[in-house]
Amino acid sequence: MILHAEAILLKDDLIFEGEVQNLSLQGAFVTTGWPLRLYDLVMLTVDKTLACQIKAKVVRVTDMGMGLEFEKNLLEGDDQRSHA
Repeated sequence: MILHAEAILLKDDLIFEGEVQNLSLQGAFVTTGWPLRLYDLVMLTVDKTLACQIKAKVVRVTDMGMGLEFEKNLLEGDDQRSHA
């Protein structure tokens, strides 16, 4: 699904702000001012109004942004994500 929503990526103690360009059950494509490295593990927060957080891994890095793969798809259990 094409989506333009605020993205906040948390890696260790660092916070990266960007935009979700595309979202699926298994992952997302995110743009930021500072791309992360391949295989970095992050916590992705999508849009403060949705307040969806999910663990993800960077699986693709391009000049346009990063492909993230979710640890579990969006329909699986709540043990790794939260909704406000």
